[in-house]
Amino acid sequence: MKKVLIVLFALAVVSPVFAQEEPEGPPPIAVAAHNQVIAFLDLDETQVIAWDEIYIIHRNAEQPVKEELQILEVELKEMIDAGDPDPATVGELVLEIASLRATLWEIHVIYHEDFMALLDEDQTRRLGFIARADRVQPIIPAFKLFELIRRR
Repeated sequence: MKKVLIVLFALAVVSPVFAQEEPEGPPPIAVAAHNQVIAFLDLDETQVIAWDEIYIIHRNAEQPVKEELQILEVELKEMIDAGDPDPATVGELVLEIASLRATLWEIHVIYHEDFMALLDEDQTRRLGFIARADRVQPIIPAFKLFELIRRR
């Protein structure tokens, strides 16, 4: 009986935590990343507002395309896993998937171009630095392995 009471008490204490609704807004990690971009590029308030708007437009444009892409990819996988799929149907699905991926790329390019249009010359240079760093990031461990990067 005592164990049952302890369990019930524990549930009474813990259940309000589980019953809490998800907080509205982006997760803390997204907020932190957003703030880092703003700080590094030194965006002003007008730029931040414009960026937030084009980001929302970008995400809203992507979402239905991503959902359709996921449906078609599952359909293709199931068709192939079932064995002996109709080649014409597989071909049509592959072409539809490729078309949706191209659409996602176009949405991304438009978003990127719109963001770049917000930046001044110094901010564009800073973003270029980040893009170059991203390209070389995969090879940095090789240079570290052979101690070619000066230690601090």
